[in-house]
Amino acid sequence: MNKKEKYTKKSKVRMASRRHSLIEELSDKAEQFFDIVERCDLSAAEDFLSENKVDINMKDFQGLTPLHLAIRNDCYPLVDLFLRQQGIKVGDSKLFAIAHDNLAMLKHLFDYEETLFGTKEQQKAEQSDPDDSEEYPSFMTPLLLAAQCGRYEIIEYLLASGHRLERPHPPRCMCTVRCLPMLESADVVANGCERLNLFRAISNPAYLCCTSHDPILACFQLHDELLECGAVEQVYKTVYTEMAYKVRQFAVEMIVNCRTSDEVKIILKNPEGCKFKGTFIYPRLITAMDYKQKEFVAHTNIQQVLESAWIGDWIEWKAHSSVIKCAYPLWRLMKMPLTVVFGLLSKSTDRSCRLPIDRMFDSLIMYTVFLMLLFYQSNMDKFEMRRGAPESGAELIIFLFVLGYILENLRLRNLQGPDRYFKNLWNIYDTVKLLLFALSMTCWVMAAIQAKWADPDLDRKYWHWADPQLLGEALFAFATVMSFVRLLFLCQLNYYIGPMQVSLGKVLNDFAKFMTFLVIIMMAFTSGLGTFYSYYAGMSQKDPESEQVTTQEDSFISIPDTFKTLFWGIFCMTPLEAPNVVIGNDGNIDVQHHYFTQFVGYMLFALFEVLMVIVMLNMLIAAMSDTFQRVVDNADYEWLFGRTEVYVNYMLMDKLPSPFNLLSFTFLGFLIGWLPFRLCKKFEKRPKTVDVQEERHKSDMEYQKLIKELIKRYLMQQAQLSNRT
Repeated sequence: MNKKEKYTKKSKVRMASRRHSLIEELSDKAEQFFDIVERCDLSAAEDFLSENKVDINMKDFQGLTPLHLAIRNDCYPLVDLFLRQQGIKVGDSKLFAIAHDNLAMLKHLFDYEETLFGTKEQQKAEQSDPDDSEEYPSFMTPLLLAAQCGRYEIIEYLLASGHRLERPHPPRCMCTVRCLPMLESADVVANGCERLNLFRAISNPAYLCCTSHDPILACFQLHDELLECGAVEQVYKTVYTEMAYKVRQFAVEMIVNCRTSDEVKIILKNPEGCKFKGTFIYPRLITAMDYKQKEFVAHTNIQQVLESAWIGDWIEWKAHSSVIKCAYPLWRLMKMPLTVVFGLLSKSTDRSCRLPIDRMFDSLIMYTVFLMLLFYQSNMDKFEMRRGAPESGAELIIFLFVLGYILENLRLRNLQGPDRYFKNLWNIYDTVKLLLFALSMTCWVMAAIQAKWADPDLDRKYWHWADPQLLGEALFAFATVMSFVRLLFLCQLNYYIGPMQVSLGKVLNDFAKFMTFLVIIMMAFTSGLGTFYSYYAGMSQKDPESEQVTTQEDSFISIPDTFKTLFWGIFCMTPLEAPNVVIGNDGNIDVQHHYFTQFVGYMLFALFEVLMVIVMLNMLIAAMSDTFQRVVDNADYEWLFGRTEVYVNYMLMDKLPSPFNLLSFTFLGFLIGWLPFRLCKKFEKRPKTVDVQEERHKSDMEYQKLIKELIKRYLMQQAQLSNRT
């Protein structure tokens, strides 16, 4: 046995970022050589290598080779010396240089490989040998590691040298080139780690700055992709969610570094990535809202610019007292005739005739009138109503209001596109509401036609349940309720009740999850108790002494009765006698008492009450309380995001509220709006024609210039933070 084999093997654990290593203990000569390398003594290293035969690729207890130590100490003479040695393995030395943020050393190593292998072999050498690295996996490449570490200069150098990262396919992709073979592979752990590392790299701000001409839009898109990956690969959901949060914060950091309103406006006016079909003053804001970038939208820089567009040059509005603000709608109501005339005189595509805040007040005023008409129509005396359509006198005005709202919603749908329009739940709500109004009015027309041949004096209690007048009243009542509830949308404007309105929508998601348990439990108990007491239906028992008659309850007689009993039992509205078993007695004939059947009925009903009332309802309350607390804790951006939705909604509205927007389609509205415009056009000076493409190119150049400046500010800010730490 030679001297080298006499050394005992033991584990050495390094409490640092490198992996734990199980290696052989170094000999005295090897330790001496590592000391020479640590001192960066070139002459001593040359003498030692010439006098001793050592393994140039040996590793210490930290897994470092002499080449690693020379790179870490930034000792170029020793690096050149080791690279000239026979049998030297570069291994993960390039990765080691990247981890230590040594760009010059990385270039030095690449020059060595290019000289040794040639340019064609450079890409092959990029993939490190897994046997040579104890820290990095086999799929780790220089660009992948540089992107994960956020080495901006190294990333730029590698990209300029032709290095690329293959972007992961969408999580639901099933292509035969890459995704299916990866899914069929037995090594799911390695595939999952590789995908995670790729996303960590491409989601790093330094990589986004180097590879994207629009990092903000790239953040929006990558954020959605990461959340989708977390939804598909739920094992890594926490990791993907954390990466999505960091990407979202980087987009916010770009806005933070804007120093003037003009810079923020340049960002917001960029139309790239916006799916909005119409024109809007700030298309990037629409894009951020579509991607649910709440922190971006709610940032103070964005909100200040948005508020300036909301109130325009009417800066006195903020200084008005609450009394004046509450009285202002009355002033707008008195000015409504002038508003209508000026609205018709303005160009059809010009929305600058009124401020968005004025559009909101005008719309709110007319909507209040609409609600008053609905209240009057819904509370008419049914005893005085004759067969046929209602004759209150408000039907025509209500019809005009509804028609105006339908036209406005159709215009918004065409302006935004169906995909974006129906992503907003309030738009779906309005569509259902207007559909109910349309159906109720259709029933009114059918009732008016029916009244021509039906008996007008026939009492209402003899009408068929599907009578058009009854259907119309029911649908109108439902639509009226929805119309009044629609006022909740405006609650988002208030700082104090806005977060509560936002939480109201979110707790509905908790209730939807609770419905899953409710349906399963209700189905289980309804199936078991559905016809459990069906034999005793209608039975009654008379007590011979007191002559008191006890009748069998309808509970557990049929499936509908059982469901009704259980459902109202959740709210403790089911009588305590519901599980009783009543057996009919005919005269003096003695009957048996089915105690066990009644015991099972009582036990299952009690179990249902405990499970639903004590366990499930309290769990629902706890979940809703947690959701409300999260909204309150994040009220800074939750409420501001909701308020922005209200602002954008009124900025997109027509210049005239319903039903006055119908005047644009009448001949009178055409005369008022078209003739003065044609007469005044002759005396106007024609503006200079501006090339749309040239203007767009100029805006793009301004945007790109600003993005480069913001990236510089961001990198300087990160450098200052790293220096402090």
